[in-house]
Order: sequence, then structure tokens, then C-alpha cells
Amino acid sequence: MEFITKEQADVIGEIANICTGNAATTLSMILNRATNITTPVVEVLANEESLVRDDRILIKVPYTEGLDGTNLMVLQEHDALVIANLMMGGDGRNISSMAFDEITISAISEAMNQMCGTIATSMASLLHKRTDIGFPLINSKYQTTFEIPDELCNGSDIVKVTFRLTVDDLIDSELLQLYPISIVKQILKQEEV
Repeated sequence: MEFITKEQADVIGEIANICTGNAATTLSMILNRATNITTPVVEVLANEESLVRDDRILIKVPYTEGLDGTNLMVLQEHDALVIANLMMGGDGRNISSMAFDEITISAISEAMNQMCGTIATSMASLLHKRTDIGFPLINSKYQTTFEIPDELCNGSDIVKVTFRLTVDDLIDSELLQLYPISIVKQILKQEEV
């Protein structure tokens, strides 16, 4: 079992704050809405099981260059539907009839892809090395497209970074990012270079 110190977690929180702040700007541009992300709360957890609930969706962000592994973003289902509705030209308000169908998931995936692309670009700048991601995969209670990576379930520490996300008066809730210890160590090693 591997452990993360508070100091290491704080470094990850600082990096996540910069990267996700830039991603919020991207989200604001693609939704054409005022978007804000607050300073994060950083915690070290033993595993992610408590984060998997019916009212949330999981977004798996696989790194394809620069870092080896995955991190997860966790978004409230309601917020994902608002984002999808806005992506499809709606006003983000009448989402009760929306389903997690292929079109909705495609719209959410595209928003997450653009946000995560910005995160990868920011990470590359902070680590002084090219960093890239694959297309994000989404799990919801309606559809499972990936298994949660073992490194997030094996009892080793993970860093949970919690942001308050607001989009106009449509969304005011939490956005979570989960960094497994393998990614944490790679980022910290690059930070030291």
C-alpha cells in the first residue's frame, strides 16, 4: 500500500487548481455562459468507492503522452445534462425530459474532451513536457463504457480534489477530480526536475 503526504496532495491541488481554472474558461467559451470554479479542497482517500453513486457520472481521462495512467472526473448527473443541453443549443433549463441517450452522451463527451484537452495543455506547460489525453469515456447509471482502473480501487492513496462549479444560474455544485498515486508520483517527479 502506498501513501501520499499532505504536502504532496497540496502540490497536486495547486496544479489541479491551475489546470481546472483554465478548463473552466474553455467551458465558458463553448457554453457561452459565465463559468466559475472555486479554489479546491484537497483530500487524500484510500479508494474511490464512496464516489460511485447513481446521481453522478464518471469521466475517465486516459493520458496518451507525458503521463502514464488515468484520472477521473466526477460530475453530478444534473450538471452533465445541463451542459449537454447547452451544447445542443438549449437554454439549460428544460432538462427533465432529457435522457442519457447517444446524442446526450456525445454532447457531454465533447464538452469534457475540450475541457480535458485544456487541462492536458496546462499540465504540459506546468511540467515542461508534452502531455496529451485520449477521448474521455463516460459511465452513468444508464451505461458503463469502462471499468474503474485498478489503481483507483486497490487501497493505495488517491488525491481527491473538489471544486465548486457554477455556470450562470444553471449549475452550482461540485466537480471532483481523482488522481491515483501513480499519476501523483509522476507529476511530483516532473515538478522536481
